[in-house]
Amino acid sequence: MLWKIRTELADRPGALAELAARCGADDINILSLEVFTAETGAVDELVVSTGVGWTAADLTTLVTEAGCSRTTVRPCQADVLSDAPTRYLRAVLRLIDDPVSVDEELGNLQGFEEYTPAEWARADVLVEIAGRLAERYEGFVVDGPRPGSGVPELRKATVEDAQAVVDMHERCSYESRTRRYHVPMPKLTHRTARHLAAPAGGVSIVAAVGDAVIGMATAAPWEELGSTTMEVAVLVEDGWQGQGLGLQLLRRLVVEARALGADRVVCVVQPENHAMLRTLERLRMRSRVVQDGDNLTVTVALSDQSLSHAVDRPPVQYRRTRATPSHRSQSLRSAGQPAREHPLAALPALQPIPGRAGAADRDGADRGGRP
Repeated sequence: MLWKIRTELADRPGALAELAARCGADDINILSLEVFTAETGAVDELVVSTGVGWTAADLTTLVTEAGCSRTTVRPCQADVLSDAPTRYLRAVLRLIDDPVSVDEELGNLQGFEEYTPAEWARADVLVEIAGRLAERYEGFVVDGPRPGSGVPELRKATVEDAQAVVDMHERCSYESRTRRYHVPMPKLTHRTARHLAAPAGGVSIVAAVGDAVIGMATAAPWEELGSTTMEVAVLVEDGWQGQGLGLQLLRRLVVEARALGADRVVCVVQPENHAMLRTLERLRMRSRVVQDGDNLTVTVALSDQSLSHAVDRPPVQYRRTRATPSHRSQSLRSAGQPAREHPLAALPALQPIPGRAGAADRDGADRGGRP
């Protein structure tokens, strides 16, 4: 049976030899090996062949006994033995015919939930290719309802809205999708649309005219920052922008997030996205904005203690929530470069973040890399 093992080797000479010797002693054949460089050290991905009776738990124990840590083991098929460049080139060929399948391609190619920096870079390129290919089909999209054709109804989204959410994304421009997702987002798959419409532990609000969705706001737990923090994001179809619909969606979303127990919401905004920054300002709620890398992190307080600095949290990586698809791009800030307060005066309460590299304050403003 074939297994894919991802593990962090001990940071000492001979660590890989020790793992290989341990496998050899148990008649486990290492068929392929790929080494990734990560912030915490070397991450090795092995494909091994075992006899009958081995389980993922058995292999995890073996690897741990060889001095490795943070181990993940999964069964796999023989196609993983193709070299990585060939597998990625074949994925590009499939995307030419079906750019919507980028989610599935990434899942098949990389297979683990946590990406290394090298895998983030590969994913970014594939997403960009899919986005450019999807743009070729924009001319075939049927127009949705326009202002004046009906009064938008705001309601909670369900998985039944997945197709309407996909249709709305297809009607949105390249620029609107990029501002929402921070990458050239291709057409959504139904699977991703279902996750966005009904995020686990969160909520989505849609603005609908008849059966068509023309706007959507999503709040999903940011678990690394605690159970009371949610990430929010808003997308409004181009023809309906500038009508105040984004503010209506965001206000309804804040109410629903508070009802779910959130005491603050966090929104990551590109500095040039003035429309979203104005929408956040018009909430007229206590807020803080800091610049983190190339983006602005806006935290909106839902309780009196939301923006307290009383508790520090360890740094966490972005894009591990359900408000935003996980294949967005990531650019890591150089070591020792803290998040800094942005001079933007549009938001009501700007509080400086003490300069400290890599530390996360209570609102998670400095949490390592952001796309």
